[in-house]
Amino acid sequence: YRDLIPEFDAFIKALERPHPSHLRVNTLKTTDKQLKERLSRYGCLLKPLSLDNAYSFYNLSTPGATLEYFLGHYHLQGLSSMLPPVVLEPREGELILDMCASPGSKTSQIAQLTANRAVIFANELNRKRLSILKFQLERLGVTSTIITSYQAQNFPTKMPDGSPLRFDRVLLDAPCTGEGRYRRIMRKDELKKMQEHSEKASQRMAVYQKQMILRGFDLLKRGGVLVYSTCTYSPYENEAVVDFLLKNRPEAELEPFSIKGIRLVEGVNYWKGMAFSRELLNTGRLYPHYVDSWGFFIARIRKN
Repeated sequence: YRDLIPEFDAFIKALERPHPSHLRVNTLKTTDKQLKERLSRYGCLLKPLSLDNAYSFYNLSTPGATLEYFLGHYHLQGLSSMLPPVVLEPREGELILDMCASPGSKTSQIAQLTANRAVIFANELNRKRLSILKFQLERLGVTSTIITSYQAQNFPTKMPDGSPLRFDRVLLDAPCTGEGRYRRIMRKDELKKMQEHSEKASQRMAVYQKQMILRGFDLLKRGGVLVYSTCTYSPYENEAVVDFLLKNRPEAELEPFSIKGIRLVEGVNYWKGMAFSRELLNTGRLYPHYVDSWGFFIARIRKN
């Protein structure tokens, strides 16, 4: 990816560092001030990040085993993982679909951003991951979700009575090869899995991602917004997937976006002999040497 990622040597150096510890304060149950006071009893320090309710934390050795965690006062979530719901801009009263919802980080964040006053379909096919999703939503006090279990690419387009099912907003945080989670200090089994990743694996994954993004877009109301995201770098799984949507759905339009305090790199419109629409420059790439978190790709698409 030397030709893809700017300042590539700095990028490689960033991969030598462990991923920082981040959390999101769950304002459905507490406030930033109250959580800071409670965690300070453990000697934990919170350092604010550029997003509301987002913090780096220090001196907390078992962050998933505190009383405050089990009470749902905070959620362990990387900064980059918090960005797609922010780009989605969900609003109270809307009908929203999270197509691949487990473990519930982004679903619960959408519920938080809408103060539990939207209707959110949280979809997860995998039965084991479905139980994790249910647990996390209950822990975090999310009361505005309907949990479903369909293949994302086959999510129903009609209600049981035959009437059309359409959403104001759709989040597709797609299953991917996960290159953005690569750090050289990972466990040996995780590192081996990443190193065995191939270009062909990305191309195989993209087949399913293209099916999912078409269905997600078709489920939108006119004027609705779809956010597509992955935690990988491969253009096969990112720009090529979004370009496929633009070619097959002429009413799809990529919208530019920015996030205060977050340095995003624009997407590419050419990769290994493939030319994409110039609209792909409106997508965003997140790299760990610019923002110390997982690598991510985000696209915001409106249905005209």
